[in-house]
Amino acid sequence: MRRFFMILFATLAITQSANATLGILNHLSVGANVGTTGIGADVAVPVTRFFDVQAGFSIMPRIKYSTNVHLNLPLNEINSFLPAQEQVNFSEIPVQGKLTMLNGKVMVNFMPFVISSFHVTVGGYFGGSDIIEVYNTNDGQLAPINRANEVMETLGMPEQSRIGLKMGDYLLTPDAQGNVKATLKTQSFKPYVGIGFGRGVVKHKPIGFKFDIGAMFWGTPTVVDHNGIELTKQDWDGKDGGAFRIISKFKVYPVLNFRICGRIF
Repeated sequence: MRRFFMILFATLAITQSANATLGILNHLSVGANVGTTGIGADVAVPVTRFFDVQAGFSIMPRIKYSTNVHLNLPLNEINSFLPAQEQVNFSEIPVQGKLTMLNGKVMVNFMPFVISSFHVTVGGYFGGSDIIEVYNTNDGQLAPINRANEVMETLGMPEQSRIGLKMGDYLLTPDAQGNVKATLKTQSFKPYVGIGFGRGVVKHKPIGFKFDIGAMFWGTPTVVDHNGIELTKQDWDGKDGGAFRIISKFKVYPVLNFRICGRIF
């Protein structure tokens, strides 16, 4: 037993000496971030003189925005399927969107110049796939549209002629209660590549700053409805939808991030 403890203490001493000499895991910094991925926090440790590793999370505040979305058919054509007492008297409805981004992250920073804080970063964001959720604000407002679609179905009209809301290249049809809901999704793991200035691990002062600019590769976004069914794109050329319409066309998300960190040891 005595020999075991002697070996253990000798191993710890050698490891600590190597850490101090090579700069491996001999410091720990904790940081706070703000940028286009939201706000977040992380920890960072050095693994060599030229590399350090950051791990943490980022969350986008539930920012909401409002817009109007138009129907895919003119009112006179819609009302041609309905009796007078059920006529539709609106051509657009108010909808609300909210950001729902939440991700963990692991990043490796490579600093090729000892005298400079310039770095190249590779890594990835993982976890959440939801980006934006959109829904109508007036409960049940689209019930008359459901009635029109029912009439069209009894007349044997093709499913492609169903009435709904144009959201960019997607058509949103109401649920049984007369509401619409759509969620923009990306792949769960999103690789990241970027460059910047500043170090993930503060070594010679208590506080440090870091700036990064790069790209998150989240793949081709998909849109799912209230039933979780993926919608297909159509050439609606819809101008409605605001951020939902724009982001649904992006395969790469630009990342701009600022970080302030402090050294724990």
